[in-house]
Amino acid sequence: MKLTRWMAALIAIVPLLQACGGGGDDDGDGTVRLVNAANGYASLDLYSSDTSLSDDIALDSAGDYVTLGSGTYTFKLRRSGSSTVSSSGDRTVLDGTAHTLVAYNTNETLKTVFLTDNEVAPTAGTAKLRVLNTSIEAGALDVYVTTPTATLADSSATVSGLGAERVSGYNEISEGTYRVRITGNGDKTDLRLDLPSVVLDDQQITTLVLTSTPGGVLVHGLTIDQKGDVTARKNPSARLRLVAGAEANGSAAATANGVTLSAGLTSPAVGAYTLVPAGALTLSATLDGTALTTSATTLAAGSDNTLLVTSNGATGTATLFADDNRPALTSTNAKIRLIHGVGGLASPITLTADFSAVASDVARRTSSAPAAIAASTTARLEATTPTVTGPLFLAEDVTLQAGKVYTLFMLGDAATPQGVLRRDR
Repeated sequence: MKLTRWMAALIAIVPLLQACGGGGDDDGDGTVRLVNAANGYASLDLYSSDTSLSDDIALDSAGDYVTLGSGTYTFKLRRSGSSTVSSSGDRTVLDGTAHTLVAYNTNETLKTVFLTDNEVAPTAGTAKLRVLNTSIEAGALDVYVTTPTATLADSSATVSGLGAERVSGYNEISEGTYRVRITGNGDKTDLRLDLPSVVLDDQQITTLVLTSTPGGVLVHGLTIDQKGDVTARKNPSARLRLVAGAEANGSAAATANGVTLSAGLTSPAVGAYTLVPAGALTLSATLDGTALTTSATTLAAGSDNTLLVTSNGATGTATLFADDNRPALTSTNAKIRLIHGVGGLASPITLTADFSAVASDVARRTSSAPAAIAASTTARLEATTPTVTGPLFLAEDVTLQAGKVYTLFMLGDAATPQGVLRRDR
């Protein structure tokens, strides 16, 4: 790939603050449009104080530009048809300048960033691209803009270490078709989004917006052309792992949508997350060579999932769980949940941390909701059930790091249950 005329020797990483400066097509009034990049908000209405500006702006789309006099306005967002204000903030509209108010949600909060659409066009034969990372859940990210056939191993990051709620400077790139890949900061094996074909046209000015996903690790994409189109670039993948929890060290194997999760995982064991195509699920799971059935039908785009294989005597069961690997809302907390995968144990399991219940009466082949608890280097974790005297699992002086997510898997058979604690991210 030929990259020409970088806008700076190093990519500038700047906070998501309102951009300043004049310019635009006309002198006088400015204009504002809303772009809805807030996953979970199917449609938004935009108000200036209590005056309606735009209605029913669907997810991954933009409203029309609305003309406003220069000055400071209180922009409010509501779910379409609702009277409740979901987000509110003061923004300054500049004379003769177009603006885009981008709505996004992260850390369970609807937020906005105010962009000025007045970037000067690049030289002929090139385009300008910048990246906006709105996801606190995803953390710092690296962005690779390469030829479609380039490997990540042989590629250098176009943007490095782009933090949450930050925007990069513009890069001037030769027009053409590119593959855009997003990875975790400093880890080329940690692929978060893969867009195999992104076309950059002559003198196009584009912002790639990265947004949060249900699993919290992968990201979705959205491109916003300056004063132009908005294009959704949803993650085509989900992450799925196999957990083998069968009796008598049973061997589990699984393939999902043509991707092998494991050819043979001996219980008790927790496999690594693997990228698989999202959408309709074609799943093959076996226990000691015997095919298992599951009611799972789809994998949500951008989701994290666990396929748990358990057994009760000669009967094997495959159960799919959706994983919430988003960090705790409070940065000093960790998150932990319990999955009951002891096939022959019909009674529920309770998990305590330092003698306080964090998961109560979790039924067989189900999961508790993740609980946020204070990070610790001396945590005491205990799993118990009413029908067994003493703990099923007990671990002391456990380190639970702030910002991390954990699962305690209770696996195996009722006579000898085994606890496996895993950090999910």
